[in-house]
Amino acid sequence: MKNWSSEASMCSWIGVTCDSRRNRVTELNIPLMGLVGTIPPEIGNLSSLVSLNMNENSFHGPIPPSIFNISSLEVLELRNNNLSSSLPSDMCKHSLHKLKRLRISFNELCGDIPLSLGQCSQLEYLSLRSNNFGGQVPTQIGNITLLQFLSFGANNLSGTIPKEIGNLTMLQILDLGDNKLFGKIFISML
Repeated sequence: MKNWSSEASMCSWIGVTCDSRRNRVTELNIPLMGLVGTIPPEIGNLSSLVSLNMNENSFHGPIPPSIFNISSLEVLELRNNNLSSSLPSDMCKHSLHKLKRLRISFNELCGDIPLSLGQCSQLEYLSLRSNNFGGQVPTQIGNITLLQFLSFGANNLSGTIPKEIGNLTMLQILDLGDNKLFGKIFISML
C-alpha cells in the first residue's frame, strides 16, 4: 500500500477514515488489497473503530480475540480469506452490542457457533456461510429479532432447525442449505 508510510498521517492512508474531532481511526476498509499474513492482535487497540472490512485478501490464522472487544464496532467483514479458528464463546457477551453486520463467510473457521451470538441484538446481517462450523444452530439466534439476512449454509451443522428462527419476523433471506439440518420453520405473522 503505497501511502502507508510514517511520512504520511495515518488518517490520509488508503482505506483509513478518522473522525475529525479526535483524529481516531473509525473505519478500516481494505478489501481486495492483496494483503497476506495474519491479522495482528493490536487491531483491537482501535477502540473507536466502527467499520472493519478486510474482505477478499489472503489473511490466515486465527481472528484475534481483541477484535471482539471493540465495543464501538458496527460492521465486521472478513469474508473470503483463509482464517482458521473458532469464534470466542463469549463474543457478544461483553462487547459488540452495536454490531449490525457480521460477515465472516468463506473462510476455514471451525467449532460451534457461539451461543452468545444471540446477545448481538442489533445484528441485521449475519453470514457464517462456507466455513467448517459444526454442532447445532443455537436457539439463541431467535433473540436477534432485527435480522434481515441469515446465512449458515455450507458448514457441518446438524440436528433440528431451532423453532426460535420463527421469531425472526424481519428476516428476508435465510440460508441453511448444505448442512445436515432437518425440521420445519414456522414464521410468526403478526
